[in-house]
Amino acid sequence: MNIGRMGAFFMKISQTRDIRSANRLTIIKHILNKKHISRARISEETGLNKATVSTIVKEWMSLKLVEETTTGDSSGGRKPIILTLAARAGYCISVDMGVQSVKLILTDLNNEILLRRSFSIAEPAFACVYRQLYQEIDRIIKEIPPCPYGLIGISLAVRGIIDLDGVIRFIPKLGWHNIDIKSLLDQRYHVPVYIDNDGNLAASMESRLYPQYREMTVLSITDVISCGIITGGELVRGYLGFANAVGHHTVNIRETHQCSCGKYGCWEQYCSDQALLEEINRNRRTPLMDIDQFIDLIQKQDPDALNVLDHFIHNLAIGLSNIIFFMNSEMIILNSHLIHSLPYLMPEIMKDIVLPITHSQEILLSTLGSDAPILGASMQAIEAFFEILSMHG
Repeated sequence: MNIGRMGAFFMKISQTRDIRSANRLTIIKHILNKKHISRARISEETGLNKATVSTIVKEWMSLKLVEETTTGDSSGGRKPIILTLAARAGYCISVDMGVQSVKLILTDLNNEILLRRSFSIAEPAFACVYRQLYQEIDRIIKEIPPCPYGLIGISLAVRGIIDLDGVIRFIPKLGWHNIDIKSLLDQRYHVPVYIDNDGNLAASMESRLYPQYREMTVLSITDVISCGIITGGELVRGYLGFANAVGHHTVNIRETHQCSCGKYGCWEQYCSDQALLEEINRNRRTPLMDIDQFIDLIQKQDPDALNVLDHFIHNLAIGLSNIIFFMNSEMIILNSHLIHSLPYLMPEIMKDIVLPITHSQEILLSTLGSDAPILGASMQAIEAFFEILSMHG
């Protein structure tokens, strides 16, 4: 065989291997997303022929990652056998790195939460928070039962600017700069470590609930404002990885109080939970400690709280109007504990949104709530685990 033919031969082998890996990943992700599905239905929904599906399912079963369960309903003939993931074959630890507290969860391969842990950030210095973090991770690892794959990964959702290399470039409210927590965790635990902005992870998780929308913006309001932007079905990251930092776009050029990011008049200064508490506490002898106390004042029709709420609605509408015009999304998902607790606010917010061109915009409240980022983080690790096995299994 001459050199030219040898090159073509090996290229064909490589292409065949790539196609097979892609088919393996397609099938396992289909089982992951559907939870319970037959071989025939996988073939129908993916377009792969039945022989390919059967062969690949057998491979995943030999890896102890797919199980046959009960038989399904039949439209005539033999009843189909239902496939499901062997969910307890491996586990994932995920972290939601907030600016006041840190949440951790342990999930199985079905992304079901098996346990939760959390701790408050009393001292914002990275060394102190990192020590608390790995101590909690150590405790969780001790609770993982024996299984074929053990801990498959650690995944972090971070309320800050994460670059494309996974380095925390900036968390304004913690004063963290250029923190490579990914490498630290990798060296300590020797498992794959994943990290992304919480807004991106929330968007990736929310988009699974609305696969019909290819253009979506997911906005989360907590102690900061986070955002994830999906266009063409893909996350928008931007040149350096922080295209979603909408909480720091300017909504008031006359603001004299500096934002934690160093700018003035950022949207986050008016619409984050922390901003609401700061505003209401200016006129109170006994300061409110959390957003639930503010919600309680609203329900009691406290005049000062209602005044702060009016400002919140107005400024939120300004920011949403800007997002609508510069993203033109089909759908905006809004995730806010305040609005979830006071759902009558939605019509008030919509009334203040100025839409002279589009006239309407669909805005829905999240059904995942505060778990959206951390579930997005665990799903990131789970899918990466299957992708690695698809290529090398």
